Amino acid sequence: MQNLQFFAANIPWLDEVSIGHAIICDSLYLGFENTIQLYKRQLGS
Repeated sequence: MQNLQFFAANIPWLDEVSIGHAIICDSLYLGFENTIQLYKRQLGS
């Protein structure tokens, strides 16, 4: 999740990132809904 903010800030043409494994791992600890909200916040969505 820490890289998402870097990518969003430094790669203006960024359309998507591959977060499949990371999102599942984070969801095991934080819950899926919380994880999605955190990722969206990191991406400024």
